[in-house]
Amino acid sequence: MQKYLPTNDLLFRKLLTSEDSLYILKAFVKDLLGIEFQSLMPKETYHIDSYKKKFNEIDHVQTEILRTEVDILAIGEDGSHATIECQIQPHSYLHERSLFYLAEAFRSPFGSSDKKEAGKKNNFSSLRPAYGINIVDFHLFDRKDNALHLFRLLNEETHQPFFNEENKELLILCFLSLKNQTIEKQKAAYHWQYFLKTGEVEPEAPDYIKEAKRKIDFLTLESEEKEMIMNIEKSKAISDAVFVSAMEKGRKEGEEKTKQALAVEFLKIGVSIEQVAKATKLSTEEVDKLWREQN
Repeated sequence: MQKYLPTNDLLFRKLLTSEDSLYILKAFVKDLLGIEFQSLMPKETYHIDSYKKKFNEIDHVQTEILRTEVDILAIGEDGSHATIECQIQPHSYLHERSLFYLAEAFRSPFGSSDKKEAGKKNNFSSLRPAYGINIVDFHLFDRKDNALHLFRLLNEETHQPFFNEENKELLILCFLSLKNQTIEKQKAAYHWQYFLKTGEVEPEAPDYIKEAKRKIDFLTLESEEKEMIMNIEKSKAISDAVFVSAMEKGRKEGEEKTKQALAVEFLKIGVSIEQVAKATKLSTEEVDKLWREQN
């Protein structure tokens, strides 16, 4: 039987954002970021009906279904707020993409409309810390590097973190590579890595990761969930096999007819005109013409 891993969009969201999964989410954040929060609230709570509706309304071949993103509102013991973005990142423009979304989360924090902040006139008073957790299925840097990386704003000489007026770090960017093998096995991050890349857990894994596995076991899922998972995997396979490989082929061959043929194939699977133009090096006018010829 086909094995579906926790990195599947539906399973990842079900795992971390279901109403009965908040303790798993809390442990996940603590194990990877090293910060424990009093409470965590997902921007969107997982439910198969709302997930199915969203999936059917979008062009899932090229949008967020293949770029999993879970936004979390974090509240500390002192009542302070932070925004956490958990993402499963693709190869293309990884470093720029992860930094961009972290900056966006800092600029437009999730859940920033409380009365205390609304009453402040300073535009910067509502800004609060933003933390990013990125799961990547490739070697982030060198294959011998650690699988877990944390980046933050530090003083170059003292290595002192950059704090805001509430003594909180403003930006932390975390990466967990599922490919890099260098990771301390006695740490919980190792067990998260093993679970996310294999779908299995070792006997020594924390109980909450074992519960996470039980929660998304394919055999126990609803029939609608199973169908959605298979549709997502099919879409991802199409995207990987056609979009990525064809884009590389187009770059190498570079012939006009080949570019046009590739553009037509991209358009057939619903890739936007702008993306096709970027991948094939054709102008948007040429791609638009090809699109009109196909319709």
